[in-house]
Amino acid sequence: MRATKATGITERISEANAANDLKRLVGGGNVTKLSETSFADAYQSKISERALVVSPATAGEAVDVMTLAVRERFAVIPAGAASFIDAGNVLSRANLVLTTRRMTKMIRHEPADLVATAEAGLSLSEFQNHLKEKGQWLPIDPPDDGTATLGGVVATGLSGPQQMGYGAPRSFVIGLRAILADGRLIKAGGNVVKNVAGYDLCKLFTGSYGTLGLITEVTFKLRSLPPETRTIVASGPLTSLVKPGRTIARESFPVAVELLSGSLAKQLGTSVDVSECALLIRFAGSARAVVTETASALKKLRDQNIRCVTHDEDDELWRGVSHAATRSVNDLSWRVLIRPGDLSSFVEDVVSLEDDDAAHVELQWQAGLGDGRLRAMARVPVYHREAVRALERLRQRAENLGGGLIIERAPAEIKNEIDSWGSFGSATDLMKRVKHQLDPENMLSPGRFFA
Repeated sequence: MRATKATGITERISEANAANDLKRLVGGGNVTKLSETSFADAYQSKISERALVVSPATAGEAVDVMTLAVRERFAVIPAGAASFIDAGNVLSRANLVLTTRRMTKMIRHEPADLVATAEAGLSLSEFQNHLKEKGQWLPIDPPDDGTATLGGVVATGLSGPQQMGYGAPRSFVIGLRAILADGRLIKAGGNVVKNVAGYDLCKLFTGSYGTLGLITEVTFKLRSLPPETRTIVASGPLTSLVKPGRTIARESFPVAVELLSGSLAKQLGTSVDVSECALLIRFAGSARAVVTETASALKKLRDQNIRCVTHDEDDELWRGVSHAATRSVNDLSWRVLIRPGDLSSFVEDVVSLEDDDAAHVELQWQAGLGDGRLRAMARVPVYHREAVRALERLRQRAENLGGGLIIERAPAEIKNEIDSWGSFGSATDLMKRVKHQLDPENMLSPGRFFA
């Protein structure tokens, strides 16, 4: 008993000394307790009340922090805006949350080359505003309430509705700098022919959720802003919208074909009844092409007696769709990726949960008819095991269809009963080998992918 108490006192002294060292490295005001920051609201699995949030201003300071963490054998959780800091399984330990929120410089933008480089802490919205001045943009729309950072977007690798038309975030990352677990600052992509350990680190870091390193800088390839965009909002029963939506996705050239639950559509300010569903179809390109494609799609829908309206000023509508996935009121969210042809039958299973508050409270969902992507958001029920049972049933259904279900956000009591990721199949061994190669001491987000 005395030995345990003495060990605890020694640990606290060591942590106090390390906290003072961190303050000397990044400034006293940039080292705070996790429990005293806004990050605590996003961090449901509270495994360490004494964890510190450290905010370096430069990559050099971040290297110094990581070097200190190696010395102290601290577990480090890389973060941007912390929207997905709690993603994955419950972390086995956490001493430092190393955030890039002070690293917000726009480093360079080469409009002629359609390339831009920025520090990882710059928000996606600020990055887009800068590019917009030159008539360009980064064509991704991940879940974002306006605070998502570039580093966070790459680290999660999450896509939105317009993935169908433009591709996933990983296809736009052409270079990055990152700090590995041993404190080395490395560069990948660009003019680098061979990366660390022979891996393509741009691909590896995209979707790595802070398990391989801290991203400090990202270079993206860009596209010109489309001269015109227009969105059709169709409403009706689920069964009436799926077939024409898939036909338009297959035969026309929309950049997004998104199916929404009635409650989510209503939340976005549309006139859709909560008992129905909404189908959002967006076209982008030259004015002539957009007008032609919109007219063709409207005809297909109205031939099926489906109610439709068009939105010429549609940016706010799609921002609302991106924001919906990050609402803090929803403490349970998950996503599915299956073949587009199988999505309609899976959506029917999800719709059956809308009235089942015992499993998911106030469930909302969105689904991409063109790419087979579905995301669901809800509040955890009183008895969390009902949610676990529903998730197990839906995961089995998704896997039977050749896809998978990933739990993005959930309280620890749910994560302790069901793995957040499901099976990685044949990729499991490779993922573990890469992790061991780049983080042999397992100090970066330990437990997020594998217990």
